[in-house]
Amino acid sequence: MVSTIELLDVNVPFALRDWLIRRLLSGHRAALPVVIIGQFCFAVLLVCGQWIAVSGAQSALFLASILFTSGHRILIGYRIARLAHEENADWLMTELMVNSVVYGVLFGGAIILLMPSASSTEQTMLAVMASALIGTTSHSMRTLPKAGIAYMTLVTLGLVIGLVQLASWQALPTVVVLIAALSFMIRMTATSYRIFVSRVLREREAEASAETVRMLLNDYQEQGADWLFELDHDGAMVRVGERFAEAADQAAADMNGRDFGSLLAPCAEQKRIVENLREGRAFRQIVVELARSTPEDRRWWSISCRPVTDNLASVTRYRGVISDISSEKRAEARVTHMAHFDSLTELPNRVMFQTEIDRAIQSMSASTRIAVLYIDVDQFKQINDMYGHLSGDMFLKQVAKRLDRTAAEGGMGGEGRMVARLGGDEFAIMLVGDDVGEKSIRLSQMLIDTLSVPYAVDGHEVNSSISIGLALAPDHAGSAQALQCNADIALYAAKDGGRNRWEMFEPGMDIVLQERHAIERDLRSALLGNQLRLYIQPLVDVETSKQTGFEALLRWEHPGRGLMMPLDFIYIAEESGLIVPIGEWVLRTAIAEAASWQDPMTIAVNLSPVQLRSPNLLPTIINALAETGLDPSRLELEITESVLMQHCEENIAILNRLHDLGVKIALDDFGTGYASLNYLRTFPFDKIKIDRSFVSDIEKRDDCRAIIGAVISLANELGMCTLAEGVEQESQLAKLREQGCGMVQGWLFGKAMPAAHYGLVRKTDEGNQQDLRVTSDTSRQTAQRRRA
Repeated sequence: MVSTIELLDVNVPFALRDWLIRRLLSGHRAALPVVIIGQFCFAVLLVCGQWIAVSGAQSALFLASILFTSGHRILIGYRIARLAHEENADWLMTELMVNSVVYGVLFGGAIILLMPSASSTEQTMLAVMASALIGTTSHSMRTLPKAGIAYMTLVTLGLVIGLVQLASWQALPTVVVLIAALSFMIRMTATSYRIFVSRVLREREAEASAETVRMLLNDYQEQGADWLFELDHDGAMVRVGERFAEAADQAAADMNGRDFGSLLAPCAEQKRIVENLREGRAFRQIVVELARSTPEDRRWWSISCRPVTDNLASVTRYRGVISDISSEKRAEARVTHMAHFDSLTELPNRVMFQTEIDRAIQSMSASTRIAVLYIDVDQFKQINDMYGHLSGDMFLKQVAKRLDRTAAEGGMGGEGRMVARLGGDEFAIMLVGDDVGEKSIRLSQMLIDTLSVPYAVDGHEVNSSISIGLALAPDHAGSAQALQCNADIALYAAKDGGRNRWEMFEPGMDIVLQERHAIERDLRSALLGNQLRLYIQPLVDVETSKQTGFEALLRWEHPGRGLMMPLDFIYIAEESGLIVPIGEWVLRTAIAEAASWQDPMTIAVNLSPVQLRSPNLLPTIINALAETGLDPSRLELEITESVLMQHCEENIAILNRLHDLGVKIALDDFGTGYASLNYLRTFPFDKIKIDRSFVSDIEKRDDCRAIIGAVISLANELGMCTLAEGVEQESQLAKLREQGCGMVQGWLFGKAMPAAHYGLVRKTDEGNQQDLRVTSDTSRQTAQRRRA
């Protein structure tokens, strides 16, 4: 960014603006005595030369004004001297401009008054003195061009007006000359200003460069990591300097006459240096370790050297330079370590694990087997969410230690095993040996038992478990990639089998994984392919038996699999992150559907924990409500207790913002999670949905009736509505009515169907009003078909 300073086309970096203004002011201060003396002398000459024509009072007033203005100028000069401490440079520039304008007005006005009454000789003197004053100003005020030009213009204007007052054609050429001269003087002032600014900027740049060079030289002398050295024709050190000796941790006197190669640790690079010196060859940047390095303080030098010959072209000595690159080598070692080891657990990482598997596969003999165990910590995300990421990291460190210790206790030595962290809560173990098949099975069970023991993490007792997938080479795979892939497939089988277990890879397991991947792949194109469908299920008021709203339920019309239920793909959508765009589609579609109904019934939409953490959730809902004009109170968002278990404070904040919009919040599947009563205290839910597992046994079990009654009573006390899910029989409805349940939902009133099935009256269907309820006969027939 640049800023134009004071005048014309002189551009300087914005950072130099204040510095340049101060230099301009200082430059003017140097010319200040000449300016003030010139102005005062001109004023005295004007008064003395015209004493008879002007009264004494007028002369005194004029001189007093000049003295006052000159005094102000002197005061400004004094303030410029104190500029570095307390004065405002911009304000001083403004004062100087005003002061120059006052000078110009005084002298220009005096000339206008005096010129008509002066004699021809006096008129000539006035013109000469004014011209001289203008010419002096163009140089003395070159650092303040605006002020100087204003002053010269005002004085010239007074002289021109005075000459015009003479009403003589003889004065016309003089006026033209004066105007041309003023133009010339303005250009001279601007040119002088540019020359001055360019010069001071070059001086500053030169000073900065010189200062940089001085700093670099001083830094090199005091802290430089390079040393010069000199050797004789035999490679012995001569004239050893103090800094070189200090770098070698030896005395200079002890180093003189010693062989240069003795300073270096024996290695191939040291032999190259000695050979080059013996044969008189130059070499550059050979990196070698010092002989006196210790494991705690290893040191490396980069050495360059060339022979210096005399007039007879015979080698007499060598000169070179040494750079200490110990810090670079240590940094390189750290980078190498970071590239192959996990920073949290210090275990080998995925890259190193892959490299070691490749090496083991390539060197595998006929009797050797390789076992790979893929390990996943069960429900680690809940631990992270419940106790925080720092505690989660501490937990993973303990898991890593138990894995490493248990693998060592499993009978495998250090050369035949490797424990690695692949990332997140995923670990892996590789075993190499002749009998690793049996050992890997035994180790898997040991790991299951050992890692299920509770952990003490930051004052909390954390319970966890692991799932293990096991694959062997060459039994299950002949390449490193296939071996790891099969171990991963076995791990998925262990997790699908209930977790806290291990599974050995078997042919056919990959079909399940391939099926999962196929669903995920197809799900990615479901939105673009318009394959998602919105179904709705009635929500019925118990007292009036009328529909008050619908719940939006998702279906996937797969081109090859037919109509798929949410249970078949929602868990894949949540794990892959696809639930966010799918959930946004459901919200927009459900809100648009409800907005099209003639009657103001509600629409209920389920939110997953993943959706609630999406930054697009609020904008999606707000935009959809704004676009459709749907009353926010007609939208109900249903969440489960797991939403409140994860990122509780953040999720509560989002729910409060939604509640403030007028959107209703319902707690779904109440009673099936943890600490439900605490969540009722945490957030003011509008509705509580009683899980179908209690409703299905309401006629058979007293405890179910008691729980439902307690929930309804509690909700009534808290001012919350209750809705029972899964109502399929009239007898269940009767029991719920006895308990005081407010709303019901289930196949007794209609199953999830496209909106057209329920004959909803649209806003565009004028004159075709009809009851929006499904008749009880149709509902009962639907329920009977379901039971059949």
